[in-house]
Amino acid sequence: MSAAVNSALASSSSGRTTTTTNTGTTKLTASDFLKLFVTQIQNQDFNNPMDNSEMMNQITQLSNMQMMQEMASYSKTGYAMSLVGKTVIASRFTNGELDTETGTVSKVSLVDDEYVLYVNGKKYGLDEIMEIKNDSDSGSSMDPSSYPIKVTSVTSDTAAINWSVPTEDPVEASGLKYSVYYSKEGPFNTVTDVEKGTAYGAANQTGLLNETITGLEAGQAYYINVLVQDTDGKKYVYNPTIVVTNK
Repeated sequence: MSAAVNSALASSSSGRTTTTTNTGTTKLTASDFLKLFVTQIQNQDFNNPMDNSEMMNQITQLSNMQMMQEMASYSKTGYAMSLVGKTVIASRFTNGELDTETGTVSKVSLVDDEYVLYVNGKKYGLDEIMEIKNDSDSGSSMDPSSYPIKVTSVTSDTAAINWSVPTEDPVEASGLKYSVYYSKEGPFNTVTDVEKGTAYGAANQTGLLNETITGLEAGQAYYINVLVQDTDGKKYVYNPTIVVTNK
């Protein structure tokens, strides 16, 4: 802001009462700039009027500011509209919990000067779109088969296990669901083989990273594995483990 504008503000404040609300930000809009410019004209010293070149410079600044705001608005509009038909991952907090959806953006609406996108029938803001998938993207790139299942303790009838989240992508990780299976027979390293075994506990549990399997036979070898399902419903298997219960 020029010294002349500051001077105009000072002159204006001497002749009238000005109320200022501190919002924590200093964002000058084109409308604010125009008001300052008018105030400057009204309060100039007519014995020493504003220099024409300075006046033209400030008019140019006002024009540039308006153009930049329009460009930013067009850019935001273009980005929002370009998401229609795209597959995205969107996340929002609902009742204190992270609600994540993967799906196609069905439509975009302008509500209270903010763009709202609809994914699987739910509303999300532009800042809640976490990832945009390519049309050729076949889904998750994670590979749980390289993550071992660890055995932490074994008794005559129990086996305690744990495993790690198979991705470092926090958005993808938040939507993963886990199921634990065990069997006396192997191999146990494909989705089909794992689902032939005995399921332990509830299936498709979000955030499940450890389990204690009970009701096992003493002195028996068991194959244990975990199925993980992503937000697209695709299932993957961990690197299986074998435990032998105590006699």
